[in-house]
Amino acid sequence: MGGYMIFKTRVLLLSIILLFLNHSPGQAADFPGKNWQQYAVAEEAGFSAKKLKLAKQDFEQSEAAGVLVIHNGRVLVSWGETTRRFRCASIRKSFMSALYGVYVGKEKINLNATLADLKIDDVQTLTAQEKQAKVIDLLTARSGIYHPAAHSTRGMEKNLPQRGSHKPGTFWYYNNWDFNTLATIFEQETEKGVFDAFKEDVADQIQMEDFALRFTHYRLEDKSKHPAYLFRMTARDMARFGLLFLNKGRWNGKQIIPEKWVVESTKPFSTELGRFSERGSYGYLWWVSELKGQRMYFASGSGGQRICVLPDANLVFVHVVNSYDNNNVRHGNIMNLLSLILEAKEGAPKAKPSLVDHKPPLRRQPKSVKVKSEILNKYLGSYRHRFLGKLEIGAGEKSLIMTTSIGKFELFPLDENKFFPEDIETPVHFQISEEESQRNTAVSILNENRKVKRVVFYY
Repeated sequence: MGGYMIFKTRVLLLSIILLFLNHSPGQAADFPGKNWQQYAVAEEAGFSAKKLKLAKQDFEQSEAAGVLVIHNGRVLVSWGETTRRFRCASIRKSFMSALYGVYVGKEKINLNATLADLKIDDVQTLTAQEKQAKVIDLLTARSGIYHPAAHSTRGMEKNLPQRGSHKPGTFWYYNNWDFNTLATIFEQETEKGVFDAFKEDVADQIQMEDFALRFTHYRLEDKSKHPAYLFRMTARDMARFGLLFLNKGRWNGKQIIPEKWVVESTKPFSTELGRFSERGSYGYLWWVSELKGQRMYFASGSGGQRICVLPDANLVFVHVVNSYDNNNVRHGNIMNLLSLILEAKEGAPKAKPSLVDHKPPLRRQPKSVKVKSEILNKYLGSYRHRFLGKLEIGAGEKSLIMTTSIGKFELFPLDENKFFPEDIETPVHFQISEEESQRNTAVSILNENRKVKRVVFYY
């Protein structure tokens, strides 16, 4: 009997230890399946509904399009457009970090290989010093290579240091050349396309709801051999990616990204960030900081796209902005909103909170009509927009496809000359040109708030 009691005591102790391990900081208590679960009552998650309402007011007064907050693997907050795909912008770089984690773990990529070893070059030939940059230098934005790069902002290229001014590994500079060239190296070493690998190794594994390869795009420019790799994604899919990192690369018991990589890539590697100093420090394609005394790392895209992971709070915060309309929310304002949400935490969550299926409002697309192919064919061709550059209109199965510098968008016909572009959602009109100089041009028509209310293509 005494031996039996000792056995029971050991089992009880083991159960308690496992309970604490399963609920330790950085380990979410739950995962979504095909769909998310949501707290029925904020207080049962340990949050004040009244304080969250104040945070929502802050959100509604900004140009943000959507916010999604995940706590213990469940939806705590869902505001605005969380099922509409927006441009991820530079969040793509943290996606690349995840892919490197997978394939470094498979020993397909050597972080200490130099560009000379890998035979990497560019339109402007690399110098001997530049070719000594290692893969790890590109991952940490410390290559010392200051070349023009695809999809770079004016600020990036205007402020480029002089070539040769810094040896590889010695100086941090946020440069799309490093980030784009990582894709070239990845595809060369793994023999897989970036987007195919992301779908297979990340998106499918964590059951992203809205991701498909047609929402990705390579942007190649004459200035460089190395294209930018662009994503459009919904907030609810970004939240899954954040939750994967919160759980140190594990998803429902399966290790998707090596835990060692998640830990190393989200450590502060560079702390002298110049004009980006408000963001704290930089890891392997992740920004690393703290907020309200809590450690935080985040993926960041221009305009206000964010995936923030706070391990100690067991929380993922996703913030999206409609950058198609050139809306913008400053970093400080985003952090203020997140602070308000953190301040709403008042206690521990209930052991068995009431949960409901998360059912966000779905995008309501106007009803499409059938238009004869001979009419659609009149609109095919290349158009020039003053700000957007070249726009290509091609044929879809029952629609048109608009190819832009940021991706392809299906145009659903609403009548013979009016179309609804997926994701962008700003109406597109086709109109016969009145003079030759107008033909094959596209013009944005603005409303009283200087926002685009429609785009007219003159054929």
